[in-house]
Amino acid sequence: MRAFISLDLPDKIKTEIKKIQQELRRTNVQAKWVDPEISHLTLAFLGSIPANKVAPINQILENKTSQIKTISLYLSKLGCFPNPANPRVVFVDLGGELDKLSTLTQKIRKGFIKEKIWFDKKPFLAHLTLGRIKKRKNLTEVLKKIKVKRIKFQTKEISLNKSRLGSTGPAYTKLKKIFLT
Repeated sequence: MRAFISLDLPDKIKTEIKKIQQELRRTNVQAKWVDPEISHLTLAFLGSIPANKVAPINQILENKTSQIKTISLYLSKLGCFPNPANPRVVFVDLGGELDKLSTLTQKIRKGFIKEKIWFDKKPFLAHLTLGRIKKRKNLTEVLKKIKVKRIKFQTKEISLNKSRLGSTGPAYTKLKKIFLT
């Protein structure tokens, strides 16, 4: 099964993501948009994992998050991977307690390394994906015009999620929810 570790987002953030996507659409940005209702902050993508790895993954998550308190974050600004001049992905950058968030992510990833559980080792960048660009065009000016509201939120739980890709987009099932203290 395909799986990933994420922080869940409050409804007010999902609502703002939808508004930002609408503004981007009005500027003729053509993308495959992420459904705001399933938006999340990915901490680690695990790819395809066998069922017998679920329990060790859950144990790592419980151990590594046991002393982590809620993390304060906020929506910061729009950005693109690899860059606005040649975008493939458009996202909202996050600000706030990023050191604390990075520490949590590193602890989880080190636990996976120790237990020989594969994960995508791309550097962690705190962002929320809005969409994957279909028709590339320079978005530098577009991104300057769209202002992101600096909405603050608390992360209170992390999840191990199962991901199923379908013709209408991905569907996620929470396999484990762990609440931060």
